Order: sequence, then C-alpha cells, then structure tokens
Amino acid sequence: METLFSKSFSFKTFLKFVAPAIVSMIFISLYTIVDGIFVSQLVGSDALASINITLPIMNIVFGFGIMMSSGGAAITSIKMGQKDKEGANQTFSLVCISAIISGIIVGILGVLNIESISLFLGATPKLLSYCIDYGHIILLFTPFFISKALFEFFIRVDGKFNFSMIITISGGIINIVLDYIFIKYFNMGIGGAALATGLGVLIPSIIGLCYFLSAKSGLKFIMPKFNFKELLGIMANGSSEMVTELSTGITTLIFNLLVLKYAGENGLAALTIILYAHFLLVSTYLGFSMGISPLISYNYGAQNFDKLKETFTYSKRFIIGSAGLIFAISMLFTHQLVGVFVSSNSAVYQIAFSGLRLFSLCFLFVGINVCTSSMFTAFSNGKLSSIIAFSRSFIFVIIGFAILPHILDLNGLWLVVPFAELLTLTLSVFFLNKYKSFYNYG
Repeated sequence: METLFSKSFSFKTFLKFVAPAIVSMIFISLYTIVDGIFVSQLVGSDALASINITLPIMNIVFGFGIMMSSGGAAITSIKMGQKDKEGANQTFSLVCISAIISGIIVGILGVLNIESISLFLGATPKLLSYCIDYGHIILLFTPFFISKALFEFFIRVDGKFNFSMIITISGGIINIVLDYIFIKYFNMGIGGAALATGLGVLIPSIIGLCYFLSAKSGLKFIMPKFNFKELLGIMANGSSEMVTELSTGITTLIFNLLVLKYAGENGLAALTIILYAHFLLVSTYLGFSMGISPLISYNYGAQNFDKLKETFTYSKRFIIGSAGLIFAISMLFTHQLVGVFVSSNSAVYQIAFSGLRLFSLCFLFVGINVCTSSMFTAFSNGKLSSIIAFSRSFIFVIIGFAILPHILDLNGLWLVVPFAELLTLTLSVFFLNKYKSFYNYG
C-alpha cells in the first residue's frame, strides 16, 4: 500500500487510480435516479415529489455518515503515512463503533416521529401519506446507510479501490432489481422503493464488515479507547461534509416551499427531476474527491510534498477539462435527462426542461468548489473545508433566494445554485492561493 500511495504517476495512471471512486459515485447517482424513474413511472409524480420532501432526512443521515467517514479516513490515512498502524486501527475502530451506535439512535427517533417530521418539512395533505411510507422505511435502515459509507471510505484507505467500487455497484444492482420487483410485481408503491434502497445499503454493509473481519484487510477492528477529544477532532475535520448535507437539507426545504409558491406540485416534481440530474453530473467530482483524499492524506502524513504537488497538478487538469464536458452534456441531453422521468407533453416536463437549462450553468464552477473543500478535509483542515462548504451550500444560496426570484420569478429559482457556485469559486481560488506555500502543493 505504501508503494501504491507514494509512487509517481503519469496523468493516465492517475486517472486509473481515481477511476474506481468516480465510477462508484456515478453508479450511486444512477441507481438513485432509477429509484426516481420507477416511482415516477409506476407510482406517479406526486410520489416523486414526496421523495423530495423527505430528502432533508436523507441529507442528515448521509451527511453524518460522510462526516465520520471522511474525517476519520483522513486522520487514519495520515497515521498510516506516519507508520502508526496501532493509531490507525484505533481511529478506524473508534469512528465505526461511534457512528453506527449514533445511527441506531437517530433511526429509532426518526421512525417514532416520521409524521411530524414530514409535516415540518412541508408535506401537503396530498403528499403526506407518501412521505410517511417512504421516510418510515428509510429511517429503519439508518445504521446501514452510515456503515456503508464508512466501509467504502475505509476500504479505499486500505488501498482496495476496486473492491470498494464492486461493493457500491453490487448495492446498486440490488436496489434496481428490487425496485422493479417491489413496485411492479408486488405493488408496494413508494414503500417498495424505500425498501429496495434500504436493502441496497444493507448488503454492501455486510460485505464491508466481512472484509474488515477477514485476513485480507490491513486495517483491523480493535477495542478502542474512547477518546472524546479525538472523536470531536474527527467530526470537526469532516464537518464540511455534514455542513454541506445539513445546509442542503435546509435549502431544499426552502426550495420546495418557493417552488410550490411559483409552480405548485408540478413544479415540485420538476425540481426533484432537476436535483436528480444535478446529482448525476456532480457525482463525477464527488467520486474524484473521494479518490484523491487518501492519496493526499497519506502523503501529507509522510511529508511527501513532491507527490502532493503532482496530485494537485493532475487534479487541476482533470477539473478544468471535465467542467466544459459536463456542462455540454447537460445542455445537449436535457431532453433525455428529463424525459426518462415524465413524458414530453406533460406540464412537469416543460418546467423541468427549462429549469435544467438554467440550473446547468452551475456545472462550470462546481468541480473546483467540491474538490477544494474535500482537499482541505484531506489535509485535516476542517475549518477551511467547512467555510467553503457552508458558503456554497447555504450562505450564497440564501442570498440567491433573497434576490433572484424577486427579479426573475421561477427562472430566478433555477439560477440560485449557479449563482452560489460562482460566488464560492472566488472563495475557493482565494484559499488555494493563500495556502499554496503552506501545503507545498504548487
């Protein structure tokens, strides 16, 4: 593993190194979208809209899992780079046990209060039963959403990138197949979609656990010493990911309320489609960030600054090259991205098509923002990472909400995220230049 993380790469080899993480995230986004397609086509647009109402619940669960995973993985990788194997195992075990226990508690509380949570999130009388059916089942699987994220991150830290990708793909295939069976043949409706999603994270979690209990893993479970200070440090380091998901949950709630005001429940369904397309196209950068994070953390711990400089140079090349490509895909294939959910003669289609065209401007800027935030997490600088994440997912979005809809009505809503990403880009570039000499990556 030391040779894998520290050896010099060509750009082609670098892309092969990060490819499994990118493929994993793209596949996650694809099977999430398939969820939406099945619900939209076989249950209806109201059910699709209700998924967006309950999205903040998933933001919190996913955010906590990614916070613990990314923060813990960075610290573990740094310790591995410092040849502190015992310390790496201690951090790994502490993170996994603490996060999964927390997930059990959150899941129980959520299941007991799903109706009031759904009403708080803006469920209308027409959508409430769908929200309860979906959210109730999703919350039952909370510990497994968290454990899946943990094991996928730490398997990459352990140097098994392809195996992590296989786990992700296996979960996605299970989800897609069960979606079809539960909704189409068992007539389980939106609850079937939720159950398929839950089982799609349960199986990878079991596979990941088996891996870390086997002789093949470098990282090992040990009985950790409960170190509250270290746990707080891990959470602080990964806080940008939690900040992003919490902020996204809040801004999604505001988005939902404003879209209902300007375009009603058809607009809410259209927003859900746009967010699915956004997740699909941004997943490239999310996967890329996950792929380079252990590389950065390990070499930062080993003080291998030549490797850090190489990684940063290749990352710039990838981000700049892919930004134009992803934007072009979103503009050229708008019809296909929207059309898989609803027919082209529906009101929902017309709203989603015009909305996605405006929303797609964000793809020109989002890559550098996502990757810069993730890079500072990998360097164990959670403060800077959180500032960038909070700015792009909350502060600048709220400013956009306050200004753009009043000027451009519904079109202004679709421009809020591009507006926020553009402002965040200036902040990302500022921090990259300010801390360039400190991290010795340029």
